[in-house]
Amino acid sequence: MGRGRIAIGPPLRERGGAGSLTAMTTASENEVLWVGRGRPRGGSGVRCVRVRTTGAAPGPDDVAEAVEDPFADEDGDPWRTAQSARPGATIRVADLELLAPVRPSKVIGVGRNFRAHAAELGNEVPTEPLLFFKPPSCVTAPSHPVALPRGYERIDMESELVLVIGRKASHVAAGDAWQHVAGWAVGDDVSNRDLQKKDKQWTRAKGFDGFGPVGAFVRLTPPGATLPQGAAICGWLNGQLKQRALLTDMVFDVPYLIAYISACMTLLPGDLIFTGTPEGVSALRPGDVVRVATEGFELAALETSFT
Repeated sequence: MGRGRIAIGPPLRERGGAGSLTAMTTASENEVLWVGRGRPRGGSGVRCVRVRTTGAAPGPDDVAEAVEDPFADEDGDPWRTAQSARPGATIRVADLELLAPVRPSKVIGVGRNFRAHAAELGNEVPTEPLLFFKPPSCVTAPSHPVALPRGYERIDMESELVLVIGRKASHVAAGDAWQHVAGWAVGDDVSNRDLQKKDKQWTRAKGFDGFGPVGAFVRLTPPGATLPQGAAICGWLNGQLKQRALLTDMVFDVPYLIAYISACMTLLPGDLIFTGTPEGVSALRPGDVVRVATEGFELAALETSFT
């Protein structure tokens, strides 16, 4: 393999009943499909939901439809499953308590995948992907504040594009990698620098509860769809832009990463890959707010409060 660059409030209302919300159930040429998880505000019962938009990320007045989990079948196609799923009850997005959009079996991070970030921390650029695990328990929704562990000198924000696996992947060739991508989200690979230095490996440093917040919705893409040219990942701390880089600046591109990772472990639907952070990582303090979003490619933005 050669290295490359990359190209929930009131209860859900049943459909058809008096006062029910009208859901869009047919695809249109410019439609974008989003999936997430949530429950009615003040209610119970977690649902997987689908939202259709004409391009923008789901907003508070968009309609969410309850559907079966499109990631449940490891040999399935989440795009096709979510597209054709028979909708159940409907609810406005504003009336949902949004949770993390998927329940991954594993979360994989890629270290130093932007040259400038490696340089800012005084590290060499790796000659092959530098992988680490984050426990699934670190994944949290943007609506949930993250408690910073006390007694450490430096904990950093790391704005990242998050890849969501859609189809079981084992020993996948780079040329086939896009067939296994279900979609995209943004995330923050919160990192405890004290423990990175002390432990010489990153399990504790990256693994605290809440250290993997992701955007509330996954933007689903058909199998084989690639990232658009000119897309960038951006991160703000308390409203100030701290990080921005084109996704084409990654040292190892998406096909290479999927081929490399799947050569040693099987990737399952809903698994997350944090693809690396650009330069500009910044220290966090209680009271800070981090926003992660994209340019040139609409994803559901992530805004996290730290306590």
